[in-house]
Amino acid sequence: MKLKENIGEILKSRRKELNMSQSDMCDYSEIGPTTLSNIENGKTNFTIDNLESILEVLGLELQIKIKGLIDENSKNF
Repeated sequence: MKLKENIGEILKSRRKELNMSQSDMCDYSEIGPTTLSNIENGKTNFTIDNLESILEVLGLELQIKIKGLIDENSKNF
């Protein structure tokens, strides 16, 4: 699965967890319904601005991890 599909799935899941419709999400994030649908379904290369708006509404943040870097809190070495 591609990164944009994974992100879209996470965003859609969180929106549903909050019992928020796509229409409400569009109103709060000021993103059009077609754009939001395409983002949630991994069908578009979204902008950082759109992602930032959605994350803010959903109470999420983006974290980036470097491949191969050992997590200090992880017991897997």
